[in-house]
Formats: sequence, structure tokens, C-alpha cells
Amino acid sequence: MKHLITCCVLLLFSASQAQTSVAKHTNYKSGIITGTILDGTLNAPLPYVNIVVRDLKGAIITGGITKEDGTFYMTDIPEGQSHVSIEYLGYKTVSRDITIDKNNTKIDFGEVKIFEQATGLDEVEITAEISTIQQKVDRKIITIGKDLTTSGPTASDIMNNLPSVSVDQQTGDISLRGNQNVRVMVDGKLSNIPAAQLLKQIPSTSIKSVELITNPSAKYNPEGMSGIINIILHKNIKIGFNGNINLGLAYQENAKFNSGIDMNYRNGKFNLYGNYGNNINKNLNQGYIFRPEDNSEQLFEFLSNSKNHVFKVGLDFYLNDNHTISVFTSRNNSESDTNSITNILYYDSPAFNQSQLFFNDNTNESKQYNFDYKLDFAKEGHNIELEIDRSHFTQDEAADFNFIGASQTTDYLDFVDTERGLTTINLDYINPLSDDTKLELGVQALLSTSDINYNSTGFSANPNQDMTPR
Repeated sequence: MKHLITCCVLLLFSASQAQTSVAKHTNYKSGIITGTILDGTLNAPLPYVNIVVRDLKGAIITGGITKEDGTFYMTDIPEGQSHVSIEYLGYKTVSRDITIDKNNTKIDFGEVKIFEQATGLDEVEITAEISTIQQKVDRKIITIGKDLTTSGPTASDIMNNLPSVSVDQQTGDISLRGNQNVRVMVDGKLSNIPAAQLLKQIPSTSIKSVELITNPSAKYNPEGMSGIINIILHKNIKIGFNGNINLGLAYQENAKFNSGIDMNYRNGKFNLYGNYGNNINKNLNQGYIFRPEDNSEQLFEFLSNSKNHVFKVGLDFYLNDNHTISVFTSRNNSESDTNSITNILYYDSPAFNQSQLFFNDNTNESKQYNFDYKLDFAKEGHNIELEIDRSHFTQDEAADFNFIGASQTTDYLDFVDTERGLTTINLDYINPLSDDTKLELGVQALLSTSDINYNSTGFSANPNQDMTPR
């Protein structure tokens, strides 16, 4: 009986101790850690940085990531000593030991600067880049991967592989959702170059992404348009000196070559960048039309050669976290020639057979100068921007028409000289009022000039059927 009483006393004492321990743990308030993570070189906030809390044995207790403004706020940090690691891909890991107790329940790390870590590579690994599509409220963004840049040497070849976009192989005219009333922009800027020529001049290796804006806002003056196609060129903004080189070769009936290089140097305040791209290609088109009503056939063959070069140099100056000034200049040079022959054969009446020989030579140059000032307010996406853009386009075209056989048209030459100028001034204000609502205000001024001179040695019939100079 004595032993039984002793056991009961021991059990009651153990239960009392356990309840006391639980009560102490329940009353204890867990700890909090806060702070802001900055890029040590740019002194700019870093979003999505991993904050990992481990015990002294290395086991993970909890974790979190920084917000868009680089801040973090983590609760439920247990009592005692812990190890906090600040980890971000490409940056050196920063670690700190902390202690949470009843006198120290909230620890503020303040501003923590982390720096990029240079890593030497023992080998180069080549991976395939696949194009991706991102759907937004007013546009579809297609990031151009290697699967599209190898589809052809020019932007025109890429467009034919994009959803809802088509390019006429003969004329080069582009349409969006079956409508040719579409505007083509480069880096959000209008160009003086006709869209068909522009798409043939831009090398596919120079394109980073394409935006299909099917519901453009008022800032784009979208009246009567089916949409906007905005071509985004590569622009490197990495820290230090960086560069990329791209080469492409396609061969079907004829070889098509394109290449591109983009480089930049960036420190804390400046980003100097430049890129160059070219495409050299030869195209052969053949076809025929048979007319059974008069047993005739039209045979045609076109052979065209083109060389296109695109240059761009720019400078971004970051005054501070809110003020940015950017300037750039770009130039497009293009040379092309086309030789064609068209034969019309009348199998029942060979005396009416005729041929036309056509030779065309075209050179054009486009220059662009751009200034941009942007002020970012504290709220993300809230900004005001002033942009001044000046572009100038010149083109010289000569065509030689020769006729053989039963044709009643005499040989003649055509000469067309074109010069266009465009100055655009934009002042835009954007304020995201909520996740679903955005306020946009803007003012735009357009100043354009156009001068086209046409000369011909040929003759055409007037209403009285008299032959007069063209």
C-alpha cells in the first residue's frame, strides 16, 4: 500500500511539471525579424530575395521572400538562437546569428546590401531557347527563342510564325487578325520606313520579343487600326561589361545569313549599350498561271538580293532611384536589287507571245534620334515620362522595264526619290489606381514632312488615247 501511494505521488508530480512547462511555452510571445535588402552596387531594392531561418544544426525552421520594395517581415521566429541566411541567385550569401528571448522579441536588420558574385565557368553548356507567349490585358507578348530566329533571317520571317499575324510573301504587307490596317513600331517608337520594308530590314537575331497589341489605348492614336505590332530589340542592362553574339544560316533554294551582336557596360549610374545586326539573303520565286479559255500560260520568275544593316547606340543615366534620362540613336541601311522575267505564251497563236524583263535597284537609309526623361513616384507603376523623337528616311529607287515580242509597250525607266521626316513629342502620365484600374493621361505633338520625286522615260495613254510622257 505504501508503494502504491508513493507511485501516485510521483505521477502527480510529473503531471504538474508537464502542465507548468506547457503553460510557460503558451505564454511566450514568438519573435519577429524585419529588414530591407538592397543591391550593393546599384543601391536599389531587390525583390524576391530568399530569407531562410535555420536552427544551430542547420535544419530549416521557416523562410520567406522580400517584396517588390525589397522589404521583408517574418513572424513566429522561435525562442533561442537561430541562423538567418539572405540568399539570392548570382549574389553572395549574407548570414547573421540572432537570439530571441523575452527581452528581445523583434529584430530589425535595417538595410542589408548584397553584392553580385563573379563565378568562373569550367565549361560552356548550350541549351535550346523556346519561344514563350504571355497574355496581358491589352496585349500578347511573344518572347523570341531560337526556334523562331532560325525560321528565317528577317523580322518578316518571324512574323509569319506568330499567331494571328501573316505576311504576304510577294508584297511583304503584314496583317493582324486578317486586317492590313496595322501599325508596326520598334521599341515603342514609330518609324518612317514602310512596314513591309522595315520587316525585311530587321535581322531576326536582333529581336528580343514581339508585342501584339490588339486593344491599344488612346496614347497610340488607334482610330481605324486593327492593332499594333511592337518589335522589342535586345538591350543588355547587366552590371559590368557584357555581350552576346548570334549567328544564323538558313538554306533552301538559296542561302540566307543573319547575325547580331549586342554589348553594354553598366555601373551604378550609367548604362552604355549598343547593338548591330545584319541579314544577307537571296530569294527566288517562281510560278505560272494557265488560262484554258485561250490556251495561254504566263510564266514568271523573280530573283532578289538584299543586304540590311541595323545599328543602335544608347546611354541611360540614373540620376537616382526615381529619375532616369535616356538617349539613343539608330540607323538602318538597306540595299536590294530584283531581276525578273515574265513570259506570256499563246499556244494556239505563237505570234502573240511576249516577254517582260524587269530590273530594280533600291537603296534606303533611316536615322533616328531619341531623348527620354522618366520620373518614377513612390508607388510602383506611377510615373510621368517626356519623350522627344526625331527620325529621317531617304530612299532612291530605279527600275528598268524591257519588253520583247508582241508587246505594244516601249522600254522605259522609272526613278523615285523619297524623303520623309517625323518629329514626335510625347508627355505621358500613368497612375495605377488599383489592380484592375489604371489612369493614363497624355499629350502628343506630331510634325511630319514628306517629299517624293518621280521621273519616268515612259509614255502612257491619256483619256483621248494619246501617248504622253508619264
